[in-house]
Amino acid sequence: MRSWTGILDEYLLSFPLYLRLLIIAAFLIIMAVIARRRRFLTLSGTVMSMVIGAVVFYIGGVSGIVMLLFFFLSGSVVGKLVRGVDRIGKKGSERDMMQVAANGLPAALMLILSRISPFPITALVAFAAAIAEAEADTMASEIGMLSHKDPVSIITFTKVPKGLSGGVTVLGTASAALSSFLIAFLFMGTFGCLWKDFFIIAASGTLGALFDSFLGATLQVHYRDRTGALTEKEKDEDGNDNTRVRGIRWIDNDMVNLLSGLFSSSVAFALSLI
Repeated sequence: MRSWTGILDEYLLSFPLYLRLLIIAAFLIIMAVIARRRRFLTLSGTVMSMVIGAVVFYIGGVSGIVMLLFFFLSGSVVGKLVRGVDRIGKKGSERDMMQVAANGLPAALMLILSRISPFPITALVAFAAAIAEAEADTMASEIGMLSHKDPVSIITFTKVPKGLSGGVTVLGTASAALSSFLIAFLFMGTFGCLWKDFFIIAASGTLGALFDSFLGATLQVHYRDRTGALTEKEKDEDGNDNTRVRGIRWIDNDMVNLLSGLFSSSVAFALSLI
C-alpha cells in the first residue's frame, strides 16, 4: 500500500521540471517565512535551511521533506518550551547557519548518495538514520534539561553541571531512544522499509546520540569565563576571550553534531548492507 507522501511524490513527478522547481521554491519560501516569524531560525539559519531543504525536496520528494520538517519543527518547538532552563553557555533556541548545517548536511549527503551509489535503498536508510540521530540528540539535550537528577559524564559517570556536553541523564537517554524509534516509524510510513531497516535506523540514531555525548565529553572544546563558570563559547558577552580548559579548539558543539550525524549514517549504511 502506497503512503500518502508516495502518492504526492508520483503526482509531483508528473509535472514538468520547471513547474516542480517552482513548487519546491514556493514551499521552501513559505516555510522559511514561518520559521523566521516564529523565531525558530536566525537569518543565516533560514538561508541554510532553504539550501538543504531544496536538496532534500528535489531528491527525496515529499517523503524526504516531511521527515526533515518533522525534525526541524519538533526540535524548535521543544527548544522553545524549555528555553527558560539555564544552559552552560550554549546557543539559544533559534538555530543559526552552523546548527542547521551540522544537523542537516549528513542527511542531505545521504540523499545525494542514493542517486549516485549502486545501493540507493541503503543510502535512504542512512538518510533516515542521520535524521534519527539529529532528532535523538536534540530531544536528549532539550528534554534531559528537565531531569530532576543531575547529569553524569558518559565517560566517568561523575556528576557534571546541567547542560554541559558529555553529560547524560536517564530521561535524556530514554528520550533519544524513543525519538529514534519515532523517526524510524516515520520513515516506514513515508518511504516504506523492511523491519530490519526499521531497527537499523532506530539503533543507529540512538548510538549516534550516545556518540555525540562521548565526543562532547572527550574532544569538544570547553572554556571558563571570568567568573570561573564552564561555557562552550569562545568569547564572553563583552567580546573577551574565555580560557580554554579542555578539548580541541575547532571541535565545537556544531562540529560534534556534524560528526555524530555522519557516524550514525555510516553505521546504518554498513548495517543495511549486511
